[in-house]
Amino acid sequence: MKLKMQTFRRRQEENLWLRLCWLPLCFLSLLLSGGWFWLMYTGGNYPRRWLIPAALFTFGWSLALTALGALLPRIARRCYLVVLGLAVFLLTLTHGIYFNMFRKFFSFSDMAFAGDGFAFLDSSYLVVRKLSVLLGLAALVLMALSAAAVTREKSLRKRLLTALGGLVLSALFIGGTAFAFLRGGDTMIWDMTSDPAVVYENFSDSKASMRLLGLYQYTFRDLQLALFPEGTELTEAERKEIDAYAAGRTHEDNEMSGLLEGKNLILIQLEAIDTWMLDYMPALQAVKEESIVFSNHYTPAYITAGTFNTEFMVNSGLLPAASGTSVSVYTRNAFPYSLANLFRDAGYTANSFHGSEANVYDRGAIHENLGYDAYHSGSDMGMADYTMDSQLIGAFDEMTAGDPFFTFIITYSGHGPYSDTNPIYLAHAEEAQAAAERTDGNYVYAVAHAMETDAFIAELMEAIEESGHAEDTVVAFYADHYNYYMMNDALNMDIKGVDSLDLLQHTDFFIWAPGVEPMTVEKYTSSLDVLPTLANLFSLDAPYGLLTGDDAFSDGGGYVFFNDNTWVGSEADLSEEILQRRRINGLILSGDYWEE
Repeated sequence: MKLKMQTFRRRQEENLWLRLCWLPLCFLSLLLSGGWFWLMYTGGNYPRRWLIPAALFTFGWSLALTALGALLPRIARRCYLVVLGLAVFLLTLTHGIYFNMFRKFFSFSDMAFAGDGFAFLDSSYLVVRKLSVLLGLAALVLMALSAAAVTREKSLRKRLLTALGGLVLSALFIGGTAFAFLRGGDTMIWDMTSDPAVVYENFSDSKASMRLLGLYQYTFRDLQLALFPEGTELTEAERKEIDAYAAGRTHEDNEMSGLLEGKNLILIQLEAIDTWMLDYMPALQAVKEESIVFSNHYTPAYITAGTFNTEFMVNSGLLPAASGTSVSVYTRNAFPYSLANLFRDAGYTANSFHGSEANVYDRGAIHENLGYDAYHSGSDMGMADYTMDSQLIGAFDEMTAGDPFFTFIITYSGHGPYSDTNPIYLAHAEEAQAAAERTDGNYVYAVAHAMETDAFIAELMEAIEESGHAEDTVVAFYADHYNYYMMNDALNMDIKGVDSLDLLQHTDFFIWAPGVEPMTVEKYTSSLDVLPTLANLFSLDAPYGLLTGDDAFSDGGGYVFFNDNTWVGSEADLSEEILQRRRINGLILSGDYWEE
């Protein structure tokens, strides 16, 4: 009898283990996914004490997600575990691909521009570290074993108590960690080495945020901002803060003020045309040699949509929102002092031209909201192939319509993906192969794509001359971003002779102005400075104090700050000034400051 009782109890214990073994398997799967991802992708010059909140958040969320499964009946729990495992695996895979492409992590705010991303997605972009895939698959296997181990529990009460206990414990971990490490985020001092609360509150630097929070808390914070954007309506105190900030940033006329007043302007955003590519663009290089050249110009990336990132900054004088803002901010907010509206207020026509259709980046609606009379797509211009910049010249008459006129052109041909079947490459393959100084990576492809853009520049400058506009038309050029379609930042840095990703964002900005002696401006400038600089040159009535950038010829500015709030161009400590600029910028943008 005693032997039978022992056997019965042993079987009960074994059955209990079988009924509960899914719990540690699920927990370990989540812990492995969050842990390996954090270790593999968030190195850098971040404080070691950030290990503590990241570890505690990862533990707490792993426990919480496991406990949630215990609330469900057997079949539903199995489905939950399978979906959870796949979701976490795909999330880490997405972050890995994003990081390899953009050196930042995925944010739900990027989904506002997903249409453009998916339109141009190519398999060559889907690069992820092999070890990360293997570790992700290992975590997925553990989750699959967890789902397979789920059996029917005899006691509903015990299952619910288990779930409740796990949720309470996880809440203590998550809430306690947030309370201990993330309080005080409203401070006006940006010091990433001493105030993690500022990183959490601003959530503008995805690398720092991921390092501090870990995979799961980062996802929670990102989703929270996407679903419930902060600061959608300005308070009276915030309006006074903006006004006081603007009053302290005066702009005085300088020796370049009004130099180009009354002239036409063709402003060209060069897609992915990096500094070194001008060596293979004789037409553009010749224009540059006759221009006002801003030799220390940078195009910092604040959002993943690199083209729209710079396009919006140049057109609005403001930074785009790094998180927690929908595309409606760009399509519905008031921008009375956008570049197009400034020129229209001065009596100009304003039109924009680009090969892509109006739904890409929602340009049709955004450009209209920014004040353009019309957005002209490739189909509107009758382009047989919207990727071929040389076909843009067919719309020259529309580009020069009006007296005076402001025309904004976005080229396309520098865009990836690069391959030996791409029509842009095939059109210039022989010439590119003969001219290219090196053949590693995507170098030859990039050269060919640059040649196609240069073909348009050559035709445009010739058409300006032949149409009689050579004396009254200014042409300004800037790049939207460095050429990350090379898909190899180490190669990019080697080509450009730099040793950091920030310095890699050095690009071209120059203004060809008839009758103006060529000159070099060594002052540091960024995309934010283009609007105020053009406003000064053309005597446009811009609210300089409310713009995030500065007129390059004024006493202000002279430095460039990046998404992680580091900067180049000054030896002074600009931490507080940069934070203030970004705060005011955020209030103006998210609060629709100019709404009547």
